[in-house]
Amino acid sequence: MGDVAPMSNHDAPVLVVGGRVTGMMMAGELARYGVPVRIIDKSPGIDSHSRATYLRARSLEILHGLGFADEIVANGQPLKAVSLYANGVEVATTPDLPVDSPFPWGAAYAQNKIEAILEARLDRLGVEVERSTQLLSLNQAADEVEVTIKRSDGSDETLTTPWLIGCDGAHSTTRKLIDEEFPGEMDPTPYLIADVVVDGPIKPEVAYMCLHDKGEVWFFLLDEGRRQICATLPKGSSRSEPPTLEEMQQLVDERGFTPVRLRDPRWLTLYHTHYRLTPHYRNARVFLAGDAAHVHSVVGGQGMNTGIQDAHNLAWKLSMVMRGAAPPWWLDTYEGERRSVAEDVIAWTKEANDQLTSYIDLSPEQRERLCEHMIVPECERMNVRSHEEEIDLDYRASKLCFEADSADAPGPHAGARAPDAGPLSLAGKECTLMEAISGPQFHLLLFNPAGASSVGPDALAAAKQATVDANSGWLKVFVVAANGAQLPTGVELLEDLDGALRQRYEGDVVPLYLIRPDGYVAYRSQRVEGFGEYLGRIFG
Repeated sequence: MGDVAPMSNHDAPVLVVGGRVTGMMMAGELARYGVPVRIIDKSPGIDSHSRATYLRARSLEILHGLGFADEIVANGQPLKAVSLYANGVEVATTPDLPVDSPFPWGAAYAQNKIEAILEARLDRLGVEVERSTQLLSLNQAADEVEVTIKRSDGSDETLTTPWLIGCDGAHSTTRKLIDEEFPGEMDPTPYLIADVVVDGPIKPEVAYMCLHDKGEVWFFLLDEGRRQICATLPKGSSRSEPPTLEEMQQLVDERGFTPVRLRDPRWLTLYHTHYRLTPHYRNARVFLAGDAAHVHSVVGGQGMNTGIQDAHNLAWKLSMVMRGAAPPWWLDTYEGERRSVAEDVIAWTKEANDQLTSYIDLSPEQRERLCEHMIVPECERMNVRSHEEEIDLDYRASKLCFEADSADAPGPHAGARAPDAGPLSLAGKECTLMEAISGPQFHLLLFNPAGASSVGPDALAAAKQATVDANSGWLKVFVVAANGAQLPTGVELLEDLDGALRQRYEGDVVPLYLIRPDGYVAYRSQRVEGFGEYLGRIFG
């Protein structure tokens, strides 16, 4: 941990190990930032099975900035309610309230289809996933990592890379080669999974959680009108073979709530849930991301999303350090920001999973209390939904996020996700804030004083200084106003057509916001000249 030697002018590409969602997201983001990248994966191609099934609102916001969330939403299935049943009797149906996002609900979309989208994006960026290629060894030096890989033709290749990022799953070779532990525990309950079509009177936007004297069966959502059915086996079972369609049908008949028929199985498997978290996400010039760093229950649909957001967090920091626009200590904030997210996900998915699988062991009175406890009170539903959809994620404890004079001011605080607002106009084109700030830079918002017919002199002075300080193209400067104005070179006018952005961000009180490339508020100030404080603190 800690700083390593400053980056030299290393022409070799960053090596990403692992070519599933996290790895392809990581490689694509690095390429978007102009970083040369190479990505390898030991499998021969994209796994045809559905595996992870749900993208949360925050992940959709990120993918929207990359240009392909609309395809997923159009073809995916939103989850709008969860129904809880006990021994075939409905206990409650809890609606999933729309959250404060351009994507009010997430979307069920199979992992293999998301991987196909990400691989197509890599192709457009000129990056090929090197399949059937395996990491064999690595040795770290002061400014590079020496790596040996086995290529698809069976030959070995030795190469050097300035940084190596292990996105190679729960059985990560990268993690093992850096001797990083993976402490945690295995859930004693085995699970049977079936990706099937379900014929019967069930609603496409509702997930069903069925508790029963003989075990549980869960109806998770998938796209194409399909379902991923999950059924429990007795705790401690030593079974290793996957289920048949007939067995899954029998379990659904026994534990479900209405007559349904399962057909067209695409995937039948058995799996065990693990709860594990590596102590460190970084070892000198090697990073871990996604399942290589954390694993947990499928309940809650968080795993794939957490990996996507790991990649989105690390890539921009690494790109800025590599081109000399940021000090090396920025890279330590990756673990500081993302490991706490994984800790939270592991804790609450384990609690939810344990509740669902405890029913069989409880007395009638305990079962009644359990079901009551599992019903989300109406007054808490929006907070729960914001957490599920990951839009309440907060980096306020990060060294990259602070506010010197606005701690008690209204508006989104430093470390919070920058909420969307609109309509806006940028260079004559209507957009929203999330669309305006989707580029791979920091974005500085300077709110013109309310009612002013032109941009105020203080804002102009701050904009000029910000432009001067914006080295290596890391910053875009926007002046937010309701009308056109003459601006200095390098500063763009973001027209707030009906004042929604000013109102959302309390621009009359806090006129300066700096938004990170990953869409979180890095800094805000009630003084437009306060931007220099941030520059001095994080750039030294």
